[in-house]
Amino acid sequence: MGSVYRKTIPRPIPTGATIVRNRDGTQTAKWTPRGARRPLTAPVRIMDDGRQVINQETGCYYAKYRDADGLVRTASTGCRDKAAAEQFLSELERRAERVRSGVMSRAELAVADHVAAPIRGHIVDYAATLGEGRHAALTRRYLERLAEAFGWRTLADLRRDDLELWLADQSRPREDGKPARSARSRVGFQTAAVAFCNWLVEVRRLASNPFDRMSKPRIDSDRRRVRRALSRAELLRLIQAAQEAPERPPWIRGATDAHRGDRPAVRLSGRSRAALYALLAGTGLRVGEARKVRVADLDLDGDRPGMVLSGAATKNGEAAFIPLRGDLAAMLRLEVAGRRPTDPVFDIPADLLRRFYGDLKRAGIPKTDGRGRILDIHALRTTFGTHLAAAGVPLATAQKLMRHADPKLTANVYTDAALLDLHGAVEALPGAASVVATVAPTGGTTGHFVSSPDTDRDRDGHDASACRATKNPAFRRVS
Repeated sequence: MGSVYRKTIPRPIPTGATIVRNRDGTQTAKWTPRGARRPLTAPVRIMDDGRQVINQETGCYYAKYRDADGLVRTASTGCRDKAAAEQFLSELERRAERVRSGVMSRAELAVADHVAAPIRGHIVDYAATLGEGRHAALTRRYLERLAEAFGWRTLADLRRDDLELWLADQSRPREDGKPARSARSRVGFQTAAVAFCNWLVEVRRLASNPFDRMSKPRIDSDRRRVRRALSRAELLRLIQAAQEAPERPPWIRGATDAHRGDRPAVRLSGRSRAALYALLAGTGLRVGEARKVRVADLDLDGDRPGMVLSGAATKNGEAAFIPLRGDLAAMLRLEVAGRRPTDPVFDIPADLLRRFYGDLKRAGIPKTDGRGRILDIHALRTTFGTHLAAAGVPLATAQKLMRHADPKLTANVYTDAALLDLHGAVEALPGAASVVATVAPTGGTTGHFVSSPDTDRDRDGHDASACRATKNPAFRRVS
């Protein structure tokens, strides 16, 4: 038979507490908590290291019971009421008995234990499996916002209709005048919830995924941020503008600057930015990937120059070989001259986007075109995919170079159709309109057959071979 009780744990003596010595020689601490009207007391105990602490009972009850293996277990009930704690204990004993009798498996018992645990602990555990990057932080923020919006406290509270109704509501303009949430943002929330529950199922914390097979909003129909690609002329102007960008003016130390140290060296000069733009547009690298490229990753002297990206540097976690054009390899060779193998190829600062916009302005290239499409650093990856398509590179090859899992992403998102020679593609087709009909209607009587002027006619002016009109393609019926 199990029991419920409150644990007595040592805690530091509260600040401002009064120590009272009792007649038997023991000591008691007396203090009034913030917001309380009556003071509290607790016996004082001296630890082995000489510290004075108080013995205080926990606010929640603990349950002691025998599990399915007959071992004594202790679990927190999370209840401050004794009657509620005893009901929690009864449920634990009932589940242990069901396992012993074979009604419930141990895997189902483990799932039942996790279902009752607070959901925030599961979110923290899942985010820890994603690492410490931006994706992990964004996923955790998505899940915590959903849990707060729906009042999810445990895994048992996960409901599919909650998420579906919320996504539908977010697709409409808000009452406070704010625009509706974009389809990409809604897909981000849904993807985080689905992946979270898939992980819970894999680690046997949840029996099934409540959000499985939910239809996703179509991002293509509601794209708020549409990038365009740079043409070849625009790309050359951008690189030239970066190369000719003015250097940072020297810092002249004044009388009030005596406490300052020397000005640090400039990060990512104009020449380095030009090489970086050429690399991003010539390989399709992401900025985060380019930031992790080391000098040792480059092979610039072989017959086929390229770079090797480790799994830690790529977005999908898979190592990849990136081929380089000869002129790009020559530019990178100048960039890494005198560097150590462990040095990064580019020292990319946090304000790269601001410098990119400055180079666009110097090159005379607008950030936004007449159709509302934008240019940013990631647009150089779109430029790479578009130039591959314009050069007639097969889609399978372009997908491999872009390192996409789905060719639709390569063809639809990272290909700017405005830079493709659509008219030239049509002109390259075999001609189908070169055959001109030699027979045309001449306004003859309805139901009569007419022929070209050189055909024989009878005395009434009708075609003498009308009987063969349906078999001769040179004739047709005028209706």
